[in-house]
Amino acid sequence: MNPESESAGEGVGAKRIAVLGAGTWGITLAGVLAQNGHAVSCWDIDEGLIGELESKRRHPKLGAYQIPSSIALTPRLAQALEGAQGGVVAVPSRAMRSVCEAVGEVGAAGVGDRIEAWVIANKGIEVETLMLMNEVLADVLGPEAGGRVGVLSGPSHAEEVSKGMPTTVVAASADPALARAIQQWFFRPYFRVYTHDDVVGVELGGSIKNVIAIAGGAADAMGLGDNARASLMTRGLAEIVRLGLAVGARIETFMGLSGIGDLIVTAGSRHSRNHQFGGLLAQGLTAEQALKEVGMVVEGYTTAQSAREYARKHHVEMPIIEAVYQVLYHGLSPRRVLEDLLVRDPKPEHYGRPQAG
Repeated sequence: MNPESESAGEGVGAKRIAVLGAGTWGITLAGVLAQNGHAVSCWDIDEGLIGELESKRRHPKLGAYQIPSSIALTPRLAQALEGAQGGVVAVPSRAMRSVCEAVGEVGAAGVGDRIEAWVIANKGIEVETLMLMNEVLADVLGPEAGGRVGVLSGPSHAEEVSKGMPTTVVAASADPALARAIQQWFFRPYFRVYTHDDVVGVELGGSIKNVIAIAGGAADAMGLGDNARASLMTRGLAEIVRLGLAVGARIETFMGLSGIGDLIVTAGSRHSRNHQFGGLLAQGLTAEQALKEVGMVVEGYTTAQSAREYARKHHVEMPIIEAVYQVLYHGLSPRRVLEDLLVRDPKPEHYGRPQAG
């Protein structure tokens, strides 16, 4: 199953959509939208990257994938947003606020005010404020824009989506009509999109699984076996669920694509940067050395800090998140923190549920 390399041209229901971020995921999503006949512009702050993509029509991290010629590539944000009816934010989570601020400045100049829907396609929790990405956008661009936000999340490595390999995700919004609109924008025979309404649960699942994936990568590199990885994933999911329930998310969200689905694909895949990063840590590299070796954004590195503080804020125990945090920010060895996890007091499998009322 291979995606078409070109769009079918603008048709009924086609939109002008700006994709912010020309990393592997941004470029891949831009391609999906172009194949559906939307007029797509893709912006990135890295002028060198945009120049390379423009000249080669290939992304250096996506192998032979050819960027559809219909996609306009630009380092000018105002140009990308001009006339846009939709915006897809695929920048690293740490850049979310600054990019939204730049969008606000462009909007003040009369550009970008026709955005019908903002689609959050990145995953993280802002360190400074402990806001989820949809909350950052609303905080910067205002409640009106915040009311037009959806989240696209699920088990979706760009390397596979760009090849047209079967992938299933969710489009989550508090507004069912908005969720359905985003579903229609992206739906392809190989890219199946379900709607969802639990925005907090979808964002938390997509963000925190990156931290669990770091632990999974470390366990694999230490040769601890399938049992250990399965245990980390299962207990990691239990931690995500406890936190989600404490902040109003629904348990069934974490049993779906944006929860266990995304966790499975990230914690054990060769495509996962977080898994690779964890493996490098187990081999003795420092966090800084491992980040450099991966050579791409590792969202779990930042999220380990913000998720830890988010959990502490809501009085939720998350031992695996704490262990990864200690490795990344205090230099403890992965093997040492694993030993500490194993000698913790035994508990029931399910505990720490929020009290009713």
